[in-house]
Amino acid sequence: MSEELIAQNAGMEDTTPQEPETQQEVESGAETDTTPQNSESTEDTTAQGTDNSDGTVTQADNAPFLEIQYNHEKRGLSREETVTLAQKGMHYEKSYNILERVATLKGVSVNEFLNGIEKSQDEAYRQSLVEQFGNDENTINSMMELYEIKKQQTLDGAKAKREQEAADAEQSLNERLANEFTVMKSDFPELTDFASLPAAVKKAAGDGMSLSHAYLLYQHKEQQKIAAAKQNAEEAAKKSTGSMHSDGEAENSAIDAMLRGVWN
Repeated sequence: MSEELIAQNAGMEDTTPQEPETQQEVESGAETDTTPQNSESTEDTTAQGTDNSDGTVTQADNAPFLEIQYNHEKRGLSREETVTLAQKGMHYEKSYNILERVATLKGVSVNEFLNGIEKSQDEAYRQSLVEQFGNDENTINSMMELYEIKKQQTLDGAKAKREQEAADAEQSLNERLANEFTVMKSDFPELTDFASLPAAVKKAAGDGMSLSHAYLLYQHKEQQKIAAAKQNAEEAAKKSTGSMHSDGEAENSAIDAMLRGVWN
């Protein structure tokens, strides 16, 4: 989500409508280093930046949120990429287990099994051309070239469609947040621009919660933290005062005992 785009939209009364695809083949046996590079201990910190005490967001270091080892090379992933890949992995885990079972029964790897499916389709199409044109290799080769072109066009078209859908979804999200921010500025004058919102608020709103609800929930949690800290401080002060009072009583008792000994 682009903060610049949201900030621009927030300043306009009317906005013009506009999740990138993260598609990646998983190599069997790839090693993964799951040590976060930017650990998050509270909900107020995201991969995009860190909230300051005044509510503004400063850009985090360029270090990736997570570093993995893939194809014997280390690769840094942003928080968004990490979440996307984790969700895809959970979604496709069951399917992969089935593929692995079938491939094992055939005595091949999963990649070999999947490549074999496409290869079988290509060979079946070529065989159908042989049945039509006999031993006319020139015609068959020409038809196979056309077949490969159409196949690539289908793949490219599907990819472009997914990318457009992701762009439309992002644009729709940006417009929603911009409109909601414009409305809520009158109720929260401390919010001068979209960047002044805490990162936790922007994340919650990006996940589907209304921007005003996310901000009110954030303020409530902050007040709870302040109240808890105040209570802890008061209890510590009471304990400290009680300790000093006990020390004073012990000292007075010692003096009384000494005086009694002298006068006796």
